[in-house]
Amino acid sequence: MWLLLNKSENALIEQSQQEISKTVQQINKEIDKQIFLFNWLAKQWDSYGKPEPYLWHQQAKYIVDNLDYVQAIEWADQNAVIRWIEPLIGNQSAYNLDLTTIPHISQRIEQAKRSGEWVAVANWKLVQGIRGILFYVPIGKNEQLQGFIIGVVKQHSFLSSATASVQQNGFKLAISLNDELIYTSDEARGIDSNNPPRPYASTVQFQLMQENWKITLWPSQQRIAKQHDPISTYVLIVGFIISCLLSILVQLFYSTKVLNTNLVASNRKLNVEINERQRVEEEMVAMACYDTLTGLSNRNAIYRHINERLTSYHNRDVALILIDLDSFQQVNDAVGHNIGDQLLVKVAARLKKVIDKQHFLARLGGDEYAVFVDDVAAVSVINRLTQKILKSVDTKFVLEQYEFYTSASIGYVIANVNTATADDLIRKADSALNKAKSHGKNSIQIFDDSLETAIIKKVNLLKKLNAAYEAQAFELHYQPKIDLTTDRITGVEALIRWYDEETERWIPPQEFIPLAEESGLIIPIGEWVIEEACRQLGIWHQLGFIQLHVAINVSGKQLKQKRLFQTIVNSYKAHKLRPQHIEIELTEEVFIENIEQNETFMRSLVEQGISLSIDDFGIGYSSLAYLRNFPVDTLKIDRSFIKDIPINDNDVSIVRAMLDLAENMNLKVVAEGVENKMQIGFLKEHYCHYAQGFWYSKPLSASELTDKLIRNHSWM
Repeated sequence: MWLLLNKSENALIEQSQQEISKTVQQINKEIDKQIFLFNWLAKQWDSYGKPEPYLWHQQAKYIVDNLDYVQAIEWADQNAVIRWIEPLIGNQSAYNLDLTTIPHISQRIEQAKRSGEWVAVANWKLVQGIRGILFYVPIGKNEQLQGFIIGVVKQHSFLSSATASVQQNGFKLAISLNDELIYTSDEARGIDSNNPPRPYASTVQFQLMQENWKITLWPSQQRIAKQHDPISTYVLIVGFIISCLLSILVQLFYSTKVLNTNLVASNRKLNVEINERQRVEEEMVAMACYDTLTGLSNRNAIYRHINERLTSYHNRDVALILIDLDSFQQVNDAVGHNIGDQLLVKVAARLKKVIDKQHFLARLGGDEYAVFVDDVAAVSVINRLTQKILKSVDTKFVLEQYEFYTSASIGYVIANVNTATADDLIRKADSALNKAKSHGKNSIQIFDDSLETAIIKKVNLLKKLNAAYEAQAFELHYQPKIDLTTDRITGVEALIRWYDEETERWIPPQEFIPLAEESGLIIPIGEWVIEEACRQLGIWHQLGFIQLHVAINVSGKQLKQKRLFQTIVNSYKAHKLRPQHIEIELTEEVFIENIEQNETFMRSLVEQGISLSIDDFGIGYSSLAYLRNFPVDTLKIDRSFIKDIPINDNDVSIVRAMLDLAENMNLKVVAEGVENKMQIGFLKEHYCHYAQGFWYSKPLSASELTDKLIRNHSWM
């Protein structure tokens, strides 16, 4: 009996050793499974370039949703700052986290950057309070590094999954990392892994993720009881004898068959794993190449297609057409993104009907579509195709209870395959599209060299503009505003000027102001104008010219800044001015576009005592309904109506109507662009309050105007 028990105990020890070996293998296998997916994301990025954010989030969400123990997937840029997180909810505190500030992680990612291979950090406390394993997979390496794909895995769930089979077989285990207990099976809680039950336990130590791991495994009490049961022992002995006899027979007579069976089983298992990996990869590739909303190919797919077609050595022309829906944002704003998405699907279906299947149609994102045409026989072919596309989109769509009348702007480029690249085609077609949009809705524009020249000029001017702002190279000139009753100066309009030292010329405001608006530089430049105008007015007041006030132009983009009102107030107070000395000018177009959103701002100005004037009045639209209800003090009649009075009868009638309107609404009027005595006579005769123009003075520098004020200059 003792011999039987001894054999039973030896069997338990042997089983423990086998199970612990399987456990190590299973943990490594689960890690390989994780790394396969994270590596896949990194290789996609490295091969096809940075994906669209929404596409990346779709791919990451697919992985998170299909693997129970993946907590999140993140992307950190080349500076190791986390920029994208899926899902963001619950992980917000990791957004914009600089990983280089965490010494242990910083060392690992630096290693990954140099080697181009993945690294991991285990037993890390996550923001949810649980422990996790962090996988860092570099996208490229060294100078070509584009960042890191970060897989955040729930450590306990991961280890539970990896050790599930051994626990089902009746064994308990404890896992330690660097001598710290990090995981135990349920019944093992409270048991010191360094002093496990004897004599059936097995322990293995190994290196994983550059850390020292130790697993201790032993059979459960139920497993031990079952092994020591006399009947079980007897059955074990009998089974052992029978198995020995059978083994001998199998070895003698059926060795070939067993070998073939094992090979078939191994191949079957291998095929299952290969098929599963192929299935996952095919699904991920499909997600990477197709737009889930419309079913069309996406930006990645058309970019890949263009590169493939350009590698063909057959000499030919190709074309890329970009299509952008006009005013689509208004649809989203008016009825919501759900209806907007339905409209995008309808437009995609319409495009598929009119574009031949041999052409490559894709949705680039948002409301923008693209068509790649290979082997263009003549420019007229593309002209007809773009007209066909424009006509198909210029129609009515009915969605639920809404009707939408759509149109599109189209830009395209035709190039030879021997000189074209995918990036060049996209850039040039996009330039043509922007030109088409600037012409208004429902238009087509082909790329030509003049567009590229204009782009280069624009880029260079923007570079200069940034440098000029940094160097404080701007200055303000001031155009006098004359009271037509007294012929004396009553105020000035502050106008920004820029002298370019390189070209030795004054750059016209109409060249650089729109660029400043587009780039966002108008915000800091506009704040400087407000401060400088108030500073100079304060100087004139100190010299005794306290009748002067200053008019400051404000752009539509500035109106969207919440701090604008406080900037104005702070500036005039800092220079000991009264609010009545400040006048804010908005063009009629900006006034109409922003009035509802900025009603509070405008009323705050007036309540403060600051005047509000409408510049370029008369060239906009729908103005009169607003003037009655909003706090406007002054109208400035655009110079286009002044230049031909009193000769042009139409202009005379228009200016008279404006003056009558202003009188009825108790508004002051400033006539802009006054250049001769006849104009002044007409304006005085019809009781216009103020005038500006070259007849009185061009815009003057602060020193020039100060000199005229001191000399009591006559403005007539």
